[in-house]
Amino acid sequence: MLLCFVLFLLLSACNAPGPTETASPPTLTASPTETSQPTPTLSPTVTSVPATPTPTEPAFEVCSPLEDETLESLRLIMQNDLVKPHAFGLDFGHPGRDFAYYQRGDRLSIQGVEVYAVLAGKTVLTLEDQYPYGYTILIETPLSDLPPALQETLMEAYLPLPEDLVYQYNCPDVREPTLTGQYSLYHLYAHLEVRPDYQPGDPITCGETLGTVGNSGWSSNPHLHLEMRLGPSGADFRTMAHYDSTATIEQLSNYCLWRSSGYYQIVDPYLILVDDVW
Repeated sequence: MLLCFVLFLLLSACNAPGPTETASPPTLTASPTETSQPTPTLSPTVTSVPATPTPTEPAFEVCSPLEDETLESLRLIMQNDLVKPHAFGLDFGHPGRDFAYYQRGDRLSIQGVEVYAVLAGKTVLTLEDQYPYGYTILIETPLSDLPPALQETLMEAYLPLPEDLVYQYNCPDVREPTLTGQYSLYHLYAHLEVRPDYQPGDPITCGETLGTVGNSGWSSNPHLHLEMRLGPSGADFRTMAHYDSTATIEQLSNYCLWRSSGYYQIVDPYLILVDDVW
């Protein structure tokens, strides 16, 4: 009986269901996360481009008007001082500065000494051997080409024009120049040996040879007469002369316009030749 009970227990243990196996969920092997690689930042290729040079204004230059003379030594050979008439319409005094000597170094006279342009500019006219200037060249330099301090000095001295101008000598049909609001400094070199070989509009460089010192025109001894005036830009003189019975109406008119109309006012060359003045 006992044996039967033992056998019963053994059979029951064999037929009893085993514990329920809970299926473990499949382990998923995660794919490696693809980390977005940072996009490489490419440094821009720097091409060295040479900087475009900024245009610079040419340096202002003043040149001695005479061979073998410096701007400083000109003071030693200045002869006649500048004397302005006291009113427009008159023509007396001495509107420029004269340079002359009888003996200097190896030279026995200033006759034949080369004459140079004081400033760069352009030719306005050249003259034949007539009174009073003789062989002459007139050059125009725009006021805007001068240093600002010098421009201011010159314009401050420019006087208002008279409303009713009366000429005190023979001045037929004096015309008015074209006024554009622009001004120029005009420099005239007179009493040369021969007429300068230039045409109106020809460019002139500072220090360029214009001719040689002579004794032409109304002159008693060889010398350079340097005359400067401030006036409207674009002067179109073709000729001028006076105090000569052969002078034409055009020459008389142009001479009066230049000398005493008030449009072209006297400037002392000393202001240009000596920079410590301005």
